[in-house]
Amino acid sequence: MSQSLRILSWNTQMRSWAMEVGMPPTIPPVTTAEERAELIADGILASSFDYDIVCLSEVFDEDSRDILRSRLRGRFPWIVTKCDFGFVGTELGAAPLVDLPLQGLSFVSGLVFNPLHILTYRPEDSGLMLFSRWPFATEGLISLPSDIVAFLQAGPLGAALPAKVPRVSFLPYSSTTSDDKFAAKGIGYARIERSPGQAYHVFFSHTQADSKHVEENADERGDQMASAEAFIRGCVGGLPASGEVFFMGDFNILGEPHDDAKPSAEWARTFDRPGRPLHDQLVDLWGRRKCTGTKGLRDPGISATVRYHPQEQRLDYIVGAVASGLAAQHMMIDHDLATVPPGHPDVSYMSDHLPLRLDLASPRPFSTPHGAQMVKPQSLFVDTQWIMEGQVVWYRFDKPGTYDFKLTEGEDRCGFEVYLDTDLSRPRRQYRTEEYPDFGQKFVLASAPFLVKVHPFSRTGEVRFQFRARLHQGISPEDAIQLPYGVPVPEAFPDPVPGPQLLNADQFATPWDDKDTKWFRLDGPQISTGSPLEVTIAAQSTDGDAPFGLRLVKHLPSGWKLLAQTGSGGRRHELRTQLDTGDQLYVCVFRADLPTLRRLHFHVTATTDLSLLLGGSRGRPRLICEDETSGWGADDIELDVTVDGRDLRYIKNDEIGDMEQDAVRDLDQWIPEFVPYRLGVGFRVIELDDVGKNDIGSQTLPPHARLAADPGMFVISRTDPNGNIRGTLHVNVDDGTYDVQVTVTTWDEQF
Repeated sequence: MSQSLRILSWNTQMRSWAMEVGMPPTIPPVTTAEERAELIADGILASSFDYDIVCLSEVFDEDSRDILRSRLRGRFPWIVTKCDFGFVGTELGAAPLVDLPLQGLSFVSGLVFNPLHILTYRPEDSGLMLFSRWPFATEGLISLPSDIVAFLQAGPLGAALPAKVPRVSFLPYSSTTSDDKFAAKGIGYARIERSPGQAYHVFFSHTQADSKHVEENADERGDQMASAEAFIRGCVGGLPASGEVFFMGDFNILGEPHDDAKPSAEWARTFDRPGRPLHDQLVDLWGRRKCTGTKGLRDPGISATVRYHPQEQRLDYIVGAVASGLAAQHMMIDHDLATVPPGHPDVSYMSDHLPLRLDLASPRPFSTPHGAQMVKPQSLFVDTQWIMEGQVVWYRFDKPGTYDFKLTEGEDRCGFEVYLDTDLSRPRRQYRTEEYPDFGQKFVLASAPFLVKVHPFSRTGEVRFQFRARLHQGISPEDAIQLPYGVPVPEAFPDPVPGPQLLNADQFATPWDDKDTKWFRLDGPQISTGSPLEVTIAAQSTDGDAPFGLRLVKHLPSGWKLLAQTGSGGRRHELRTQLDTGDQLYVCVFRADLPTLRRLHFHVTATTDLSLLLGGSRGRPRLICEDETSGWGADDIELDVTVDGRDLRYIKNDEIGDMEQDAVRDLDQWIPEFVPYRLGVGFRVIELDDVGKNDIGSQTLPPHARLAADPGMFVISRTDPNGNIRGTLHVNVDDGTYDVQVTVTTWDEQF
């Protein structure tokens, strides 16, 4: 019996027409909800991840709800279509829509049914929907308390009351505030029966939001989460439960920061307090399993953009049972699903939240990131494993470097993906499609830890694979270590313990003596940058007293050519050169104390005068309206982007759409994957209502090395050892503020 299970949770931000024309009104209403509903439904169906259960929130627009329901019902016949005060709408396979007065009721003893809540009116429903491959469990009315049966029989269904009803329910939260008090915020429940004896208790919710600062409405959320815990306990008949338990959605609780491993106060109160069900019996699968901080897993899990600090937060959760019989093999942001596909010029974003997905299967050794097999630094690692029914195997490497990875067995039925521990959602890409027939695909991992996941292409059956990993040692040009720009590469010669050891012998093809030499490779860009790269190569001794030197060489059709050399005294050496598009040079660090061979640890850094703005899904640039400008209705925005004074893209208003306060627009479809620049990237925001000098705001993104110089203009949100800097560029327009979220780096494996 297969245990593979795949779940999606996503706040889709499909606001109703009434929400769009609220006070102050947005005229005309800003809405692409219906087209986005079509794209989201099509994306779910086309996803290679092959989802089993989908939970959506903020589906307030009724036309969008109908689109999702009609497009997804072929794959997911069992649907919770709507949760509101007084009823839950369900669709049961081929049966028509069934609206049952199930609020506060899951057909499980111990719950209190309060029909008075039906009279509590709120303009909007909960916005919650659920889609399942497998049917909902049902229960006969005879098992219900007699007063509940009498109420149902006297209610809107009357004589049409079915003999059995689905085990679904919805509990509205009583504690809400701000704009959220106009919607039926609450927690939904469905018991899904995959097969006899194989049940999933699925809870889905959208809790109180903040609008001005972190923990602004923490008290209301605290009440809501306490209600949710009680509701979960009642629905499953006490914790721990029989069957798997999942609780997911947009909880609006700031996930713990990863840089200093200190949890946010609200997260700690909710998920890290012994005695609470959300600690003792249920676990935040990202915060306490994936982003632990203590084991080198530092992915912050950013899932949402907000207008207040910090503007990027982890607000979306999937919580599972501590005593689960399933392994949470991989939780990640589904960036592919969140990307607007080509050919939809009127859709500038899919949602202000990113979709969260979870892959589960029967547990086995090394099947989760935090339980990955540790691989010791070695020139060649080989491992053979059996996996079955959708299981995966994770490997963890704690040494950065240049690697070749290959599946030498099972490659027709398995694949592998490489992830930095700071981003377990976007796999690293093969270095410039280079591949060595004997060793596999080349990857340049400038920081560690990093992880490799081996996964089967099918979720059924079993497969045996053999995984090989080769670490480049730099002992020859063919074994050269790649130099990424701007990132120090630490290396060492063999230590003289227990005795002196030579790294390598002389390369006879070179016209100079290069015994005991470590080889590095330096590549020019693959695209034109307007002028040659100015490159400085520095080798710095970090430990040991062996003299060393530095050579810059090039391989030509006629043979090897020595371009420059420095050394061998001192602890630091530099060489300068220029690289054109497609150039390839070698940097050689040689130990110059033969035959003594003393200790030498060092790092090599190649820096350039070029910065890279990452666009596309790689960098996910975004525009946020932090404060709307004065005037009636939404801002009619256009955006002009320039690079070093040259035009890159002018984004018209009919492309990006009008923007009101808190609005988010993805820029990845207009900004190329790599934007190289030397002086700066200009962002000019134009408000078309009254184009005067105050209605145009401009700001320039400085080069990578100067991003920290003006924290008032550019606010850094996070950095990583790979040289990536994520931050926000503030652009003042009249009396409003627009923020451009960008990622800037010094290199990329595909550049």
